[in-house]
Amino acid sequence: MAANNMKMNVFMGNLEKINKTEVKMGKLSEKTKSIVKKEMDYWKIPGCAISVLKDGKLYDSMGFGYRNMEGNLPVTADTQFGIASISKSMTSALIAVLADKGILSYDEPVTTYAPKLIMYDPKAKNMTLRDMLSHKTGFGTHDALWPGDKSREELAESMKFIKPCTDFRGEAIYSNVIYALVGYVAECAVSETWDDLMQKYIFDPLYMHRTNCSVNIMKKDINFAVPYRYRNGRLNPLNIWNLDMAGPAASVNSTANDMAKWLKMHIDGGKTQYGSMLIKPETFKEMHSVQSVFSESLGKDGEFYECNNYAMGWRTGYYKGRSFHKHTGKIEGYSSIQAFLPEAGIGAAILINLHSPSVSFMYGVLYTLLDEMLGEKYEDWAGKFHGDELPTEETYRDCDANYFKEEQVPGTYPSLPLNEYAGTYYDKGYGTININYENNVLYMQYRDMNIPLKHYHHDVFRADDVLEDVFLISLPLTFNLKSGAAESVSVRFEEMVPDIVFNKDNSI
Repeated sequence: MAANNMKMNVFMGNLEKINKTEVKMGKLSEKTKSIVKKEMDYWKIPGCAISVLKDGKLYDSMGFGYRNMEGNLPVTADTQFGIASISKSMTSALIAVLADKGILSYDEPVTTYAPKLIMYDPKAKNMTLRDMLSHKTGFGTHDALWPGDKSREELAESMKFIKPCTDFRGEAIYSNVIYALVGYVAECAVSETWDDLMQKYIFDPLYMHRTNCSVNIMKKDINFAVPYRYRNGRLNPLNIWNLDMAGPAASVNSTANDMAKWLKMHIDGGKTQYGSMLIKPETFKEMHSVQSVFSESLGKDGEFYECNNYAMGWRTGYYKGRSFHKHTGKIEGYSSIQAFLPEAGIGAAILINLHSPSVSFMYGVLYTLLDEMLGEKYEDWAGKFHGDELPTEETYRDCDANYFKEEQVPGTYPSLPLNEYAGTYYDKGYGTININYENNVLYMQYRDMNIPLKHYHHDVFRADDVLEDVFLISLPLTFNLKSGAAESVSVRFEEMVPDIVFNKDNSI
């Protein structure tokens, strides 16, 4: 116990040192900067970069804390962070540029450009880029498909085998997979990679010279933020996820200064910083117009200005009576938020190298920044997100999620000896899952997972501690028997996704 207390004291001392480290002091008020540093201390944020625009111009940008705690390397406004799902807004802008060039259309069936992209649901045969960009395909989450080593073309070819979560053009369901395929459609239409298209049509025209699409590029840079996750009483550095397959949904890396250039283009109605038109006014308006509505809201008691409406790569709503566009990003070890108020000429980006908790920090700081730019009366946004107690160890522990729908039946046993469940199982959409038998234990090997299985009841086993976003999940695996042998295994990867049935393939 004493050793643990000593470790925690060292940890808190490091945090105090971190949050006294501010690389650039600019025009933001001392009060706002003090709030940022106090909130970093409160939420144990290792590093943070911020940029703010006012009257359509860069008002201030700065770094706080460390990009690399082990090396005592500070964050600057030019430090690269993974921006995760903010990438979707950039992919949407690419589609807008290609639409202006007459290469793509929002309302043409995507099979016109990508004939291999055929959906499971026959109703989706006329799926368009508008459907995909506004999350109206019905496909849903299926996040167990990524990250992985499939190419985007292989992902597209697998879609005809994967059941959707809801009806085509019915309920809007946020989908990383579908946004990955938006990039694939662009690739098919132009015969260039999404990465090259982003560089040519978005990053270069906006002079975003420290923005890229791959972790392999970022890791070669001398100024990038190491990702961290808070677990077991300390901050742990993480391996950076390779998101190349799902790149158009989540793989962009950027800086506070580059994000300011990106947001300025949106505040200026589609113009570059030198006045040339990147996106035509009518297309720009279409891109930011409401296309769908999400049922969920992160707003607390209706006072936190959550945007339920979704345009194309942007959530939209109102902040204190002003048009408000924003998007968040979260991937292993990184969190981010971007927002702009077009009529007010105000924008802000916040990038941090912590996975979770981060939402409360980002919104508390964002609203503080917006209020200062708007000249609004000070509100204690940070305090509103704190709750009654300081964060505890429990707060920072990964949440547990259990996807079992049926009550456990005690006193039951597997129908077969454990070794007879072992084998290679295959699904045309999800690929291969291996059930391995070692030392009287079964293991589930899927993607980069290799997780021991525990017997639950009958021929149902559980895979515990499956890491997905902020959750440690318990997954049910049900073996289906025929003629006294395991014929298939059904896996419930997500609550809203139909169980995936992998058939045993003795030929593999």
